Amino acid sequence: MSRGILRRVAGALALAVLLVSTVGCSAGRDSSSEQVPPLTVRALKVGKADAILLQEGDHVMVIDTGEEDDGAEVVENLTGRAVHRVDVLVITHFDKDHTGGADTLLESMPVDRILVPDYDGKGGQYREFLAAAEAAGITPERVNGQCTFSLGSCEVLVDGPDPSLTAGATGETDNDLSLITTVRHGQNVLLFMGDAESLRIRQWLKEGEVPDCDLLKVPHHGVYENALAELTEAVTPAYALICDSDKNPADSRTLELLKNCGAEVRETRFGDITVTSDGDSLSLTPDSP
Repeated sequence: MSRGILRRVAGALALAVLLVSTVGCSAGRDSSSEQVPPLTVRALKVGKADAILLQEGDHVMVIDTGEEDDGAEVVENLTGRAVHRVDVLVITHFDKDHTGGADTLLESMPVDRILVPDYDGKGGQYREFLAAAEAAGITPERVNGQCTFSLGSCEVLVDGPDPSLTAGATGETDNDLSLITTVRHGQNVLLFMGDAESLRIRQWLKEGEVPDCDLLKVPHHGVYENALAELTEAVTPAYALICDSDKNPADSRTLELLKNCGAEVRETRFGDITVTSDGDSLSLTPDSP
C-alpha cells in the first residue's frame, strides 16, 4: 500500500474518531447540525502577509502572525475582544510574513499549543519565534501527517506535507511545505491553505481530506498557480478570502478564476475582513471593497 493511501486512511480514521467524540458538530455540510455558538474569523490587513484570528466564545486559534511589526496588531485585536489566552497557534510555514509576529504574541499572552510543519526554518524571525516559545515553556508540535482536535464546537484538521517534501528542507521551498487547515463549524467548512503552491496543492488534492468548502483562504496571497483551477474545482468555494496588499495585489488571473467558479472574493488590501459563521451560513464584512 502506498504512503499516500496510508495517510488518507489514517486521516479518515482520525477524523471519524473526532466526529464521534465531538458534541455539537455535524459530520459534514449536508447533514443537519445542532445549534452551535457563533464562530468569528478575522483576517487582518497587514500587507502581503497572513494573520488570521478564529474565536468561538472562549476558544481561540490563530493562524499565522504576519511580519515582525504586525505582532502588536495581532495582540491588540485579541485583547480588544477580551481574549487573553490562545488555545492553538498554527504557523503554516516559516516565512517571515507568517512567523514574524509570533514572538510578540507568545510574549504577550499564554498560548497552550503550537503547531508547525516538520522542517527547520531559517532567518531571524524563525529564531526569535523558537526562542519565545522556549521562554514560554512550549515545544512546537511538528505536523507531518494529519492532526485533528476540537476548538469549542469546531472540528479542526491540520494537514502537514508528506515527509518526502520536508526531508532535508532548509526553508528554500517554504511555501510548498505549508500546513493546510480545515475548520468545520456546524455545516460550514472553512479552508485555510497557507502559501501552498502547485506542488503542495496537488499533493493535498491527491492525499488529503478534500472537502467542499464555504470559505477558501486562497493560497500565497492570490499569486496565480496552475493548480488553482484544480483546487477551486475540487473544493467549490462560496467565498474566497485573499491576504494581499495595494503594493502586491492578487493576480488578475486568480481573481478571474475565482469569479468564474462562482466565488465571492474579499481582499485584505481593502481592510480587515470579518467572517461570521452561525453553523448554517456565513456572513462577511465588508460586503464589498
